[in-house]
Parts: sequence; structure tokens; C-alpha cells
Amino acid sequence: MVWLRNAAQWLLYAALFFAPWAYGGTTSWSIHILDTLMAGILVLWLIELLFNRRKPRFSSLLLFLLIALFAIGGWMVLNAGAILDTDFSVFVAIPKPIPHAPGSIDYVLSAAWMIRVALLSGTMLFVADLSQDNRRLLHLFYVVGAVAGSIALLGLVQKATGAPMIFWQSSPQEPVKTFFATFYYHGNAGAFLNLVLPVSAGLALRAFTAPSGPNVRALWAACFVLCLAAVAANTSRMAQVVALLIFVLLGWRLGPALLCRLSHTERKAAFTGAAAFFVLLCALAQASHLDQPVGRWRELTENIPNDARWLAARVAIGILPDAGALGFGPGTFRVLFPVYNNAHTPPVPGFWRFLHEDYLQTLLEWGWLGSALWALLFFGGIIFAIRNLCRSRAENWSPRRRLFLPLLLIALGSVAIHALVDFPLQIASIQLYVAAYLGICWGSGSWAAESGRQKE
Repeated sequence: MVWLRNAAQWLLYAALFFAPWAYGGTTSWSIHILDTLMAGILVLWLIELLFNRRKPRFSSLLLFLLIALFAIGGWMVLNAGAILDTDFSVFVAIPKPIPHAPGSIDYVLSAAWMIRVALLSGTMLFVADLSQDNRRLLHLFYVVGAVAGSIALLGLVQKATGAPMIFWQSSPQEPVKTFFATFYYHGNAGAFLNLVLPVSAGLALRAFTAPSGPNVRALWAACFVLCLAAVAANTSRMAQVVALLIFVLLGWRLGPALLCRLSHTERKAAFTGAAAFFVLLCALAQASHLDQPVGRWRELTENIPNDARWLAARVAIGILPDAGALGFGPGTFRVLFPVYNNAHTPPVPGFWRFLHEDYLQTLLEWGWLGSALWALLFFGGIIFAIRNLCRSRAENWSPRRRLFLPLLLIALGSVAIHALVDFPLQIASIQLYVAAYLGICWGSGSWAAESGRQKE
């Protein structure tokens, strides 16, 4: 029944392509289709495990954390105490099985969020099991690199042509300044680009340090250049700061390895190519109206004191004492915040679907206990991968695993930093990629030595 595993793998690739191209997974229909794809992955994988009587390979701690999170969120759904009537903006009480126990303030929102948690958890476990196959793991990176290049190219073309909106959507009366590529909000676009940038760098390096044809080298080098230019052309300041940090870490991680493989003549050619690359990058940035992000940096000192996200964060901090151990329920921030905000003097203007601070929003929705479990899942996966990298058996891994695992850690670190001032972890496409990366990190503890690694 190998075809079942292959089918699940192709569904994963389809989800990785679909999620960012369908407006980043920010519309109701795109989220529904993405959930359907993840459900198909989970069902096919479970059937394959049953038919082959095969035990999946991943960390038992990962399984425990996912079960614990699902238990907390599931309880908040089962013991929910109300549903928001959106027509009248009034909470309608529903019977609680245990009246005085914690429960979600909105049954519908929490139930929908827990469905996504279950599907993302299944995808994470599947990727952890899939990562045990060296060839399949490389194919996954190929998909990520191809998506990275395509999204970056679209964003650059839109910037170069001065498009007032995403190409296939009707133009508004006034140009929209916050979209990039297929993302309505440039901050989410920047977070996604930073999430795939390290992988594209790894593919480019691998193409030039392993036996590859000129077409393959040109492809992955182009994807990497496009990603860098897209980050520079994007108007999200935080994304550019994080990208600069990524670039420094990539130089520290990949630079010595690249120089060691090159002869003296090849190093001269590399420096010449780097200079040409810099000129090309500047040309791309100029064609993509680099003056727009530069202009936003000039406005930074004026905008910080008046930025509504800081005012909203103050209101959210005032809500924390009421969140308790289990919070107000998964996905309930959009109905929770207006209640407290309207009582605040003066209230923060605007409609806040997400708080521009993922960690604070998680504390409100999941409480300190649920947030601690999410932190263990995310940062614990990073620490788990670092620990495996530092072990002596990592020397017997295939070169591609030793190359890409540190790059995934850089990518996860980038989204963790960006989450301090934005909401990337609330976006379905970014959630999918983070789940896949964490699955690889948690699965690295079971990676076996590759006897044929010298053939790469």
C-alpha cells in the first residue's frame, strides 16, 4: 500500500502550493479547501499505517504535547457557555455541562479552531514520519523552494507595474498599499517570505556544491535572488529587519562551508558572481519601487507613538488577569476584544480580528497552561532539533539533512521574532509551513544514518 503514502505526500505538496496562492489562506473558502486537503493527508496516512501494520516514527513527547493541547481545547469547546449573535452583537448563553468550570465564550469559533488544530497536528505527525525518508524529504524542500520563487516573482511584478491590487482582483477606487503578491497584508507576506527564504538559500547552495546541471543551478539561484528582492521590495519594516538577521545567519552558517569547497580560482569567480548578484538585486529592487519601503522607514519615528497596535496591546494586557489557566477559548479573540475595548477609555479604534502580538493573543485564548504547551511544542521542537544536531550521530546523517535542518531552525526563529509585532501564526498558510517545519524538527530524533550518503 505504498501508493497510499504517495497519495498523502502529493496532497501535502498540493496543500503547500495552494495555501500561499489562495490569498495566504485568509479567506473562508481557502481555509475550507486547505482543511480538506489536510484531512485527506491524515486519512490516507492512517489507512497506510493500518494496512502496512507500520508504526510511525516521531518523538513521543510531540504526541503527548499535541494530545494535551487537543484535550484543553476540546474541553473548552465542550464546556462552551455562549455563542455570539453577529446580527445583534450579543452573546447567547448555551447550557454548560459543568457551569462553574472554564469554557469557551464562543462555541462556534472555538470548534472551528480546534478542527484546524487537529488537522495541523495530523500534518505535523505525518511530516515527522515522512522526514525519515531522505528522498521524500528533499522533494518537500523542492516544493517549498518552487513556491517561494513563484510568490516572490508575483510580488515583484506587481510592484514593478504599480498594480493597485492583486492582478486578478478588481481595482479599488484608491490603491491598496498593504498587499504583496497574494497576501492582502504585507506583514504576512513578509513573514511567509522569511519562512521560505532559508530553504531557497539551501537549495541554491546545494545546487552549486553538489553535482547539478546548469538549468538546476539557474533555477534555484533565481528563486533565492527573487526571495531576497521580494523582501526588499515589500513594505513591511519588521519583515525587512528579520530578513537582515536571516541573511547574517545564512552567511554565518553557509559561508564557511561554501568557501571550503571552492578552489582559489572558484573563489574569485564566486566574488565576481556575488558582485554581479548585488547589482542585479539593486536593479530588481529599483524596478520594484524600493522607494516605498524606504519611505516607510523614514516615517518610523512618527508612527511608533501613534501606532494603534501598541494601544491594543495595552488593552489586551489588562484582560490577562481574567484569562486564567485555560483562557477564553481558542479563536475567540475577535469577539473577546470588543467587549473589553468598548469599556476602555478611550477605546482603540477599528475592528481587531487579530492582535498584532501572537504571544499575547495566545495567552488570552489559551491561558497560561495552554500557552505553556504551545511554547513547548514550538520552542521545544527547535531545542529538540538543536540537540539532535549536536549529537555525534548527526555526522552520519545525509548531507542534505545536515544542510537543511539548521536552515529550518533559522526560518522558525524568524517567524517567532515576527510574531512579537504581528500575527503571522494566525494565518493558515504560515501555520501549515510552521507545522511542516516543526514536524521535521521533531522527526529528526529518529533519523537513521545514511549508508549511501557519499553518493549524493
